[in-house]
Amino acid sequence: MAIGTQYIGVEARPLDAVMPALPQDIVTGVTGVLVALLYLYAFWQAFSAKRDDRWLIMLVAASITILMEPFACFMVKAHHPAVGAYVLLSGLDVTVPWQLLFFYILYFAPTGAYLMWRASKGVSAAGYWMDFIGIVLLLWAAEALCIWLGVWFFYDYNPFVLAGLPIWVSLTNISAVYAWSVATSYCLDHLKGAARWTAVLAAPFAAIAVYGPVSLPGAVALYRDGAGFDVTGPACAASVLVGLAFIAGARHLLLLSAGRLRSV
Repeated sequence: MAIGTQYIGVEARPLDAVMPALPQDIVTGVTGVLVALLYLYAFWQAFSAKRDDRWLIMLVAASITILMEPFACFMVKAHHPAVGAYVLLSGLDVTVPWQLLFFYILYFAPTGAYLMWRASKGVSAAGYWMDFIGIVLLLWAAEALCIWLGVWFFYDYNPFVLAGLPIWVSLTNISAVYAWSVATSYCLDHLKGAARWTAVLAAPFAAIAVYGPVSLPGAVALYRDGAGFDVTGPACAASVLVGLAFIAGARHLLLLSAGRLRSV
């Protein structure tokens, strides 16, 4: 098993990096099976007597959100090995393998469904932030495992690195999930019939529209020649603070969409 920390400190994007075969097969297989089960459940919900297409809409929206991955990798200097990869798409010198599509679906749809369910119950501020901590830890652990396996990694200098994963990146990534959830919640809760399917475009757009400004301070610092912690540390911390500010506001938007804002 490869440990994906070997490119920390390597300045240029390592386009000749090799995807480790066994870890790729394991990650692609496990995530692919989980996604297939989710889609089977979604189709059953949509076409059974329940006629509830909520899960199917969320899964399609999460699938389309993969289009933001090249941009996200460019902003935070992340990379997926291209040589030997099961390539889905590429852009900005970033190769996106199939396992990332499955990861995005598992990353966005269940998390978004949980946040919307909690909002429908009138989640308190304390409960909301406890949920946030749990989501951060879960997603950080999943990404750190993939980095340890070598199926993706970060390169060049990046501050606040723990187990090969810059912690500030985990915290800024979460802002995209919350933005995605707010947009999806509005479409599902306030639109009717086929109009609900606008979520498959609105949610990915919301994710990248929030992720871009949130990650921008850190990204600008990372691309400064020879920048060390004195430059990147405060800038990446600023990205985290901007992301946390949005996430704080997202609670009110989720509660408003669920019709529970006045009850908490």
